[in-house]
Amino acid sequence: MKKNTLSKLFWVFWCSTTILTGILAGFLVSHAIMLGRFFQWFLESGNENLLHQTYTVFRAASSPHIAYNIPLSLAFVIGIIWTVLAFIVKRDRIIAVTAGLSTVWVSAIFFGTNFGEAEEAVMTATADARLTQLYTALNLPIHTLFAAMYVVSLFLLLLVPLKGQWPKARKR
Repeated sequence: MKKNTLSKLFWVFWCSTTILTGILAGFLVSHAIMLGRFFQWFLESGNENLLHQTYTVFRAASSPHIAYNIPLSLAFVIGIIWTVLAFIVKRDRIIAVTAGLSTVWVSAIFFGTNFGEAEEAVMTATADARLTQLYTALNLPIHTLFAAMYVVSLFLLLLVPLKGQWPKARKR
């Protein structure tokens, strides 16, 4: 493939990765500040049954987790492609590994801690005491960590064109 084509693909996937990382940063900051604390309050205030009677029904009826999983999945795939392109064109490899793969790192933590299992069980009213305890222990810290990871990744991604590597307009 031509160097010019690879360079164009690099910028297309950089732009996509940056937009998706910004969206995920917004989701996670919002979750860490408000929604996660709201879920936590249900469990810690003894209103777990109210959470199950309301959110579980809402989740089953409207599938909001799917709306979140779409940009998450896209960011995962597009971030990997951009990282590969960064290595091929030999540009911004450190930023690509850290920020371009931010969704990979978040997923590794999410599933590696078993938080994914705990969250799914709590949100579908199938959690036992162990999973509920794991969820309440990790919910706010892990979502705050993810928010910070995505915000830092977004800033790193925004540094890429500021480093003077933005493609120059062609002279006609």
